[in-house]
Amino acid sequence: MKTIMIPRLLLMSLLALFQGEVLLAQDDSGPPKPAPTFIELITVQTSMKKDVWQLRVVGKAPTLPAKSVIGFEIRWRTTIVYSFNVELDGTRRIDQMIELKGLKGCISNLQLRSEIRPQSQPREVQLEMEANPAMYPVETAPWKQSFWKNKFDLGSAREIDKARLEAQEFFLKKIKDGLKYQRIFEDARSASLESTRFQQGGKFDPKSWQSFCTKDVRDPIRKLQTEMKEASRSLTILPHSRDMKYLGEIINAIAKRSYDRSRSLYGELGLSADSSDLSPVKIDINCRSTKLSSLQKTVERLCESQKIEMSKLSS
Repeated sequence: MKTIMIPRLLLMSLLALFQGEVLLAQDDSGPPKPAPTFIELITVQTSMKKDVWQLRVVGKAPTLPAKSVIGFEIRWRTTIVYSFNVELDGTRRIDQMIELKGLKGCISNLQLRSEIRPQSQPREVQLEMEANPAMYPVETAPWKQSFWKNKFDLGSAREIDKARLEAQEFFLKKIKDGLKYQRIFEDARSASLESTRFQQGGKFDPKSWQSFCTKDVRDPIRKLQTEMKEASRSLTILPHSRDMKYLGEIINAIAKRSYDRSRSLYGELGLSADSSDLSPVKIDINCRSTKLSSLQKTVERLCESQKIEMSKLSS
């Protein structure tokens, strides 16, 4: 077997070339470059004028082309509260007063977030960005920035504290209303079995029972659910989104029980279920459980979260 001798100088050259290729490969496979920072936010100010919240945004974006469109979002955690666009003029300065129409209530710890989408820009801006890929790397687009240091409130500290109390009163009232309809229904159901209510000619009267279920239980619950949906859009309730889920679970379970327990009433009386109990209309009955034990636990969890004394539910 022959041994191939490689000259020392050639060997060193090959090693250097090989190492260089490895280094190049490592450079190419490195972490992606971070998105560029285009916007310098200087200040965020809020005020109220004619019952409408106003937001003044001051800053600059000196490296963006003129006529660039910047999309801004006002966020509370991950929830988008409001969104608006700002178009840069030739100075690249930002000084906009935005009317936050439709926002009601007070809230703290809001945050601004920006997003620049190259494909949504005017054609002349797109052409300028395409001509300078080093400054505007499309592979990292859309370019997003979160201005954590510029968190702001809508409302004074006193107003925000008042909003927290209003939220607590809201939850207390809705829980009490829901439990009231639950008791009204169960009392009426027991009276039906005892033949002391909803009778005609000595027999159970399905017509008067269904009228009671609609007017005294289900219609009020529908109204409750509508009020909850409207309240969920308020800034005052937004920080309590988890508790709104608890409240929805409570009210929906009570709504579903009015159908399930009505059908079982017919069965106990030896009758066929009424068609009204088989197809709920314009009422939310989605819930995890209708068991009274589960309902009780959810009520306790909500009261604990809102710092509501359980004794207040019976007052």
